[in-house]
Amino acid sequence: MKTKPTTVPPFAEPSEAEIQKVAYRLWVEGGCQEGVESDNWFAARELIRHHHGRVPDHPRHHAEAPAVSAPAVATPAKK
Repeated sequence: MKTKPTTVPPFAEPSEAEIQKVAYRLWVEGGCQEGVESDNWFAARELIRHHHGRVPDHPRHHAEAPAVSAPAVATPAKK
């Protein structure tokens, strides 16, 4: 009996759980600001795609979640 080979897309999308984990980290590191949910979600998805080689022409680096650092946010000086 022959079995039909299964095909896996070469660049599978990150899972929702993977994106949530990195998006939350971005949110916390960004100072827990309101209204940045979509930005963090899309940034997390792209970070994971690139980190795991899920985007064509980018080599696979590590199997762990990417270390994420949010842009520095200036905090007002205390008076």
